[in-house]
Amino acid sequence: MTMATITHRKKRNRNPDYSMSNAAIESLRRACLTPPEQPGDDWLRSAGKQTMDAILADHLGLPATRVGVGGTRAELERLLREPPPEAGMEFETLLAEFRAKVIGRVYRPSHPRFLAFIPSAPSAGAILGDCLASGANLFAGVWKEAAGAAEVEIVVLDWFKQILGYPSSSSGLLTSGGSEANLTALVVAREKVPFDDRRKLMLYASEHRHWSIDRAAKIIGLHPDQIRALPCDAEYRLRIDALQNAVADDRRAGRIPWTVIANAGTTNTGSVDALDEIADVAQQQNLWLHVDAAYGWPMALVPEGRRLLAGIEWADSITLDPHKWFAQPFEAGGLLIRDGERLAHTFKMRPEYMQDVEPAHDEINFCDHGIALTRRFRALKIWFSIKLLGLAWFRRLIDHTCALAEYAEALVKQAGCFEVTSARKLGIVCFRYVPQRSLPIDALQQAIAEELFRSGLAFLSTTRLNGSSTLRLCFVNARTTAADVENVVRALAEIGRRLENT
Repeated sequence: MTMATITHRKKRNRNPDYSMSNAAIESLRRACLTPPEQPGDDWLRSAGKQTMDAILADHLGLPATRVGVGGTRAELERLLREPPPEAGMEFETLLAEFRAKVIGRVYRPSHPRFLAFIPSAPSAGAILGDCLASGANLFAGVWKEAAGAAEVEIVVLDWFKQILGYPSSSSGLLTSGGSEANLTALVVAREKVPFDDRRKLMLYASEHRHWSIDRAAKIIGLHPDQIRALPCDAEYRLRIDALQNAVADDRRAGRIPWTVIANAGTTNTGSVDALDEIADVAQQQNLWLHVDAAYGWPMALVPEGRRLLAGIEWADSITLDPHKWFAQPFEAGGLLIRDGERLAHTFKMRPEYMQDVEPAHDEINFCDHGIALTRRFRALKIWFSIKLLGLAWFRRLIDHTCALAEYAEALVKQAGCFEVTSARKLGIVCFRYVPQRSLPIDALQQAIAEELFRSGLAFLSTTRLNGSSTLRLCFVNARTTAADVENVVRALAEIGRRLENT
């Protein structure tokens, strides 16, 4: 091939002829005339009413039902496995199938006797707000596209700051949950550390930390030996002397003490670390203080909680999960950062396809403040429920659920067959069945919990404290009653005695 040929081809390809005939253009126009068929107005009104009726019937009738029904993978495969249908089905049939095959085969975190883990138990107002957010389908990432949604998120975050006594100059964002919030906080805390020093960083956390801390550390590239799992005291709180000693040891070894994670409501027991004392150590040792308050932060609404959470206002960052103890549907997590400019400094990027969305100095693109670009309008359900119910309702929620946990502890002690392994902290109480004869006691706790689960009366979870298996009740649901507590404790005692004598 000659150089002349190559040059000729380059010239020919530089200006290709993409012109189309009028007939071809008209053919394209005709192809665009008939879009995919959409449901008619009457159909939408009918289906919308049926959907809302189903949501409300489920919400209102839930307390009278079993807490749930499960199934094996084989059973669910037989129930739901099918090729994708080419043609659609009648709405009424689809809705009935959803009720029977999906909702009919789950355990319901919203149920008043779902007392496992730290569930979500949304208020009716939050559910309605979430429905509105789904219908509006706003992109809550940039100010230019959804200024109203961004301002609602700003307002909701400011309300959280006021509840916690956090500086108004701080910043934050709503996330999918506490795991994303914890990850985001650690990325921000690490941002100003030179790359060459990052292998020397040391993270300090309680042995009762949430597992999302370890996962976040792994994601940002920390080696397992860069996490110090520190012992707790008899109340399952991080020991201050252990923190001080670990920091001193690491400095002597040439490592870099970096971040301490304090708990404000552990998943295991509801314990709250001594935040004031940890804040003092963090200040003295130049540590980033992150408070994982995903569960416990709403306690700041009541006097007991304000005493427990004293010192949280000094945190460099705080994780909070409204979908735990603030009556919101999944997903509603959040993060606050004391130095408000650090979020944008860490995450802001402006690729060419987003050159049109640069906000004014007083506006916020929340996509510049975190991991996600595409963000749904999470703030609406929180804003809607607070506006609808008022903070007084949420204060009553905290008081009510703490009282339920206290009542459960009293009944457990009164039953005569249990021992309390962790007294009521926040809305959690831990205990275990004590048999009258020699039995594998850990296996017995698991068997009791599993039988209660299979009965459908209630769902509780177990955990391990001081190496031993223990039963655990967690109360976050405004619709849980004293009668629910009585029925659950009575059932646990009956199951325990029956298994003991089998």
